[in-house]
Amino acid sequence: MTPEQKRQAVEVALMPFIHGQTLAQALVLWDEKYAHKPTFALQHYLRELCSDIELAHMRSRMLQALVAAFSSLQDNRQEQHNAPIATATKSAANKNHSSPELQMFMALVEQLINSAKGDNATRVRLYVLENIEKIPLPPNDRRALQSWLNQIEPLTGTTPTIPLMQQVINLTYVGLCEYLGPIKADQLLQQSVSAVQRAYPLMKVQSLL
Repeated sequence: MTPEQKRQAVEVALMPFIHGQTLAQALVLWDEKYAHKPTFALQHYLRELCSDIELAHMRSRMLQALVAAFSSLQDNRQEQHNAPIATATKSAANKNHSSPELQMFMALVEQLINSAKGDNATRVRLYVLENIEKIPLPPNDRRALQSWLNQIEPLTGTTPTIPLMQQVINLTYVGLCEYLGPIKADQLLQQSVSAVQRAYPLMKVQSLL
């Protein structure tokens, strides 16, 4: 994606939320500090942009819109470069790099996040993204996790340890507690574990908890 394409995606994503001078200032901030950073820096951009209390309540919806805009831009780019070949290559990469434990881990985290539904799901996703920065990790592993959680690409090319998987799952659960309360979080955790266990009958989901 070119800087111009990214800037246009940012502008289109933010237009439903902010207008006029506020939108112009948001684009200036993007151009000056974030235009040349990786896509997973979106949460940093929104954290700074929404430091104003008037914008803070829209932060999760803005993140959702930005992620959707960037994902759409990437999808269009892949279609222009022979989508069938790209899809086959991607599938092969997933198969080669995703162990059964890793697949189960990804399924559980996504199930937990999506169980929050709507804006709360986006808030939980943002919570996990922000707190992953506090975990001591090699840069490549952190980038892979952030890119996956930003729904940009699957978690491939890295093999998280079981303790790291447990940390990410715990962060997701804490995010659910933060936005839905511990009683609801416990219910969603139990439901998610059961759903993933049915999908992976030969594995033990509890080993990740």
